[in-house]
Amino acid sequence: MRLIAFGGDERMRGALAAAEQAGWETLHIEREEDVEMPPVEAVMLPWPKSFREDKLVSAQGTLTRESVLARIPPCRAVLAGGDVADEELPHAAQIVRPEQNEAFLRKNARLTAEGALATVMRVKKRALMRETALVTGYGRIGQEMTARLCAMGMFVMVCARSENQMHMAHAAGAHPVPLAQIEKACGQADVIINTIPAHVLGDAALESVPRDTPIIELASAPYGLNMQKAVKLGLRVCVESGLPGRYAPLDAGEALFDALISAMTKQEGNAK
Repeated sequence: MRLIAFGGDERMRGALAAAEQAGWETLHIEREEDVEMPPVEAVMLPWPKSFREDKLVSAQGTLTRESVLARIPPCRAVLAGGDVADEELPHAAQIVRPEQNEAFLRKNARLTAEGALATVMRVKKRALMRETALVTGYGRIGQEMTARLCAMGMFVMVCARSENQMHMAHAAGAHPVPLAQIEKACGQADVIINTIPAHVLGDAALESVPRDTPIIELASAPYGLNMQKAVKLGLRVCVESGLPGRYAPLDAGEALFDALISAMTKQEGNAK
């Protein structure tokens, strides 16, 4: 079995290490050079984005989109970023989208939670034991975050949208708080961790946040709060996107390779 990887960052090195550990031959292409493309089973492009403007996401930054896509040989599967359309990969029997793989999303959530913990401790410069945390949202990342904060001895409040999520948070050892009471919860928190990409932290909630309480923003835009309002109030907001790739890139890369293998195995099973 052979895997060709184009560009990428430390996550790609983690993916290649996982492939080699599994007995695969690997080839890593990072710059424009004449390399004869051997027969391969799979190709990996950088994820979640494969290209930045017209250049491959890579430390070298020299390979163009046109060049990379033209060099992808016929293969069983290509793992690609969300900025690469299926039609651009005509030689791939299967196109793997990690963001559609539940096991991958769970692993990514765990890595995000660990990275967020490191961020909280770096920002607060204090131990978290006996501190109070407010987690907004109880999806994959909210669940993983809550589990770790509870395990560290924190009093954890969870604001979630659904009654079922509130019950789940309570079962996990957290104190569920209805969104209608988020202002009071903000006033009691030593750290606030948002995972909801919508303004659940309204102006009144932000005004109740103690000035020494950091807000760790894990959601994508438009985020969980009005950034301009937070700045005006003098609050410290840490926008922490891409935590797995920054704090645990080798594990994040291994998760990508696992997603590739899972998709290929499933496709093979469906073909039988």
